[in-house]
Amino acid sequence: MNQLADVCEEFLRQHEITVYRNRPEMSLAQVVADSNSKKPDIHFAIHSNAGGGRGCEVFCHRWGGEGEKLSRAIYAELEPLTPSADRGIREGCNRFGPGKPLYELANTYAPAVLVEVSFHDNPDDAAWIVNNIETIGTALARGILKYFGIPCQENCADLNNWLNVLVKFGVIQSPDYWSQNAVKGKSVNGEYAAILIKRIAALLLNNKGL
Repeated sequence: MNQLADVCEEFLRQHEITVYRNRPEMSLAQVVADSNSKKPDIHFAIHSNAGGGRGCEVFCHRWGGEGEKLSRAIYAELEPLTPSADRGIREGCNRFGPGKPLYELANTYAPAVLVEVSFHDNPDDAAWIVNNIETIGTALARGILKYFGIPCQENCADLNNWLNVLVKFGVIQSPDYWSQNAVKGKSVNGEYAAILIKRIAALLLNNKGL
């Protein structure tokens, strides 16, 4: 799930959304307290499921609010990708019986959603998750973008690949630096573009012995 979160985070950052991450060693109470201290616009938990079953499901705390709106946006992106029938969108307020909610959804201040991307104790679902990290993580990010009304720039997912090519050929050294400073959405800062052009031209000339 942290690998999915890595992909989701990177895609959102490429669309200029600020992302905060908790740490795997945190308790659930610490996760909630950390989220509330940062006052985010949404709280988003990425889980895999267990206990028998297949498919994805997305929880909000109660129907009728921003959490439901976010859950529907995410489900719409994830549901078409899964290899089996899915389980829909659900309320978490009585998940474990009357008055026994999903803790994370009930106690975060921000509109909150918890996604169960599929069942890790089903071999087919588990294989699907492992083999589709990039696709699933991107779908989750696209759902968040849809919730915020931000157009999705489809080529952002390829940005790191192209930057890594430039690293391989010695044109740049730090893909993170160039991603953060040179590229904004689909546009490249003109000053940085000029630097890249000069470096690539010099590389080509050297390779041809000119």
